[in-house]
Order: sequence, then C-alpha cells, then structure tokens
Amino acid sequence: MNSVKLALNICTYKRTQILEKNLSVLRGSEFFNPSNPHYYNNLDIFVVDNASELEFEQFPHFHLFHNPNTGGSGGFQRGIEEIRKINNFTHVVFMDDDVSFDISSLYILFDFLENVDEANADRPVTGRMLDKEKPNIQWTAGEKWNAGNIKHVEFLRDITSSANPYIPGKVLYDADADYCGFWLCCYPYHYVQANDILPFFLHCDDVEYGLRYGKTPIAIEGFHVWHDTWEKKMSPVILYYDIRNTFFVNHMYNLYNGSRELYDEWIDKVRLYSNNNDLLSEYIAIKAMDDFLKGINYLKRTNQERNYSIILNKHPSKIQNKLYFYLISRKFKQRIGAKNV
Repeated sequence: MNSVKLALNICTYKRTQILEKNLSVLRGSEFFNPSNPHYYNNLDIFVVDNASELEFEQFPHFHLFHNPNTGGSGGFQRGIEEIRKINNFTHVVFMDDDVSFDISSLYILFDFLENVDEANADRPVTGRMLDKEKPNIQWTAGEKWNAGNIKHVEFLRDITSSANPYIPGKVLYDADADYCGFWLCCYPYHYVQANDILPFFLHCDDVEYGLRYGKTPIAIEGFHVWHDTWEKKMSPVILYYDIRNTFFVNHMYNLYNGSRELYDEWIDKVRLYSNNNDLLSEYIAIKAMDDFLKGINYLKRTNQERNYSIILNKHPSKIQNKLYFYLISRKFKQRIGAKNV
C-alpha cells in the first residue's frame, strides 16, 4: 500500500453558492470522519478566493486565502505556494470552483493511488468531465492538445449505455491524452513542488502544465465532475486568451511548422472575423498576436486584471482595426523576418 495524502487546490471568483455546497460535501466526507482511519486526516482543502470576499467557518485541514484577481492560473499558483508551505502531501488535486461532484470520486482516486504499481505511480490522473445539462453524457475522459485543435477522449460517451458500461474504479492506462484539465486532475506532489503554473490568467495553463510534465495521464471511471461545456462559457474576452495562449503553447513546444504556419493561422482568424464584420473579435485576434510578440515575460510583468478589463470594455472601429492590423503584421515580420512570411 502506498502512503497517500491529498491537497485539494480550488481557485474561486464570485461563485459562493456552489462553493459552499461543495465544501459541505467535502466536510461531510470520510476524510473528516475520525472513526474512519483509512481516509481521515488524508485530505487538506486549499481555497484561493480571487475576489477576496469569502468568509467561511474554519475547520481542521481547511485553508482559505484572499488573493488579487490573478485569474485561474494565478489562483491555482497561489494554492500551490500555500501547499508547499505545509509540504507533507503526496499528491495535489486541482478542481474548478463551478463543478458538481460526488465524493466517491475522491475515494476512487485515493484507493487507486494507494494501490497503483511503481511503473504508473508517477503519472498524472485526469478527471473525466460530464455535461452538467446532460448528466449521463461524458464530454471527455482526457485531452489531446493537437496544436490547439483539441481532441476529446471518449467524446460524448453515454455512461448509462449497457453496450459500453461505466464501471467506477476501472482504469484506462492507455488514453490518447496529453494533459489533464484543471476542472479535475491529480499530479504527484514532487512535480507540483518544483513547477509553477505560467501566468496565462485564463485558459491553456493546464495544457502547458501537462505538456511540461510530459507523462501520459491515466483516466479512471468514476473520478469525474459535472461541468458546463465550452460553448456555454465562450465570450469575446475568453476568445482573446484562447488565441494568445495557444500561440504561446504551440511556440514553446515547437508545434508550428515554421513561422509561416503561425502567421497564416493568425491571418485566417483575422480575415474570418473581418469578413463577418465582427469588429470586436477581429480586434481581439490582433491584440492576441500583439501580446504574444511581447514574449513570455510580458505575462509576468503585466497587470492581468487591468488587461482583462481593457478587452472587456473595448469597442473598436473598422479603421482602428485596419491600422492596428497593419502595425502588428509589420511587427511580426520585423521580429520573425519578412522572408519567412
């Protein structure tokens, strides 16, 4: 039996009601039941409040931290920093603040980690995501990055189907996946102890974190949450982070076939929005490239919350976008080399 002690890392921003519900489920679990020595005292909960407004009744192994609004990546990073201060964990579980879950998910994970063999003990565990609106439909069992054209493992699987029965605890070792989504996943503590999350603010932080680790995730049936699917969460400001952070990730891991491919991908996005007369999305695509060209250190020195607010309140004109596009296209060619594009 492997020794297991979990740190649960949750970043939240103004989602008090569902967080209170989830904390109630956790506090009522066997992890906080002294008559069950198997699970008792083997889970600490770390909640990072990016709105700095939550006040919860304190209880053993619960830790609440107020934090500036540094987005999901900054909130999870603050959680990591606090987890490191205690430094007696074997694994870190990441979980979004807007999910629904059954406590059996954590029992299944815990039991698996206790019994996993040495060959697989160092691999991350990806949490499956089920559709909140269609609770029997699995959206994904793991994610293939595919240079931004994400492929979902076991996409749209009906977990109530008798043809492919869903068996809690059944382990999928050979999922064709690259990374674990932060809606629910588990990494060995030694990796988290030594590796910070890049300050992407929103989106792709979990992608880069998983690609950096470089180990194929394990998927376990029953280790899952219910979550809104992506199309329900899309907005213009989310589009900015999707485009910008995809540029960063693909560039970092050499996933573009030269600068021409990157340039063409960007041009295609700008033209699509321009042809649809979607001025805001066109501006966002241009700004995403502008900020990408500033380099990865730009993410560390910029005021992320202010940048978010600027995008949220932008109302560009066609002339402004045309001039902005000309300037950034020229900047790209100067930096990368005009002959390459």
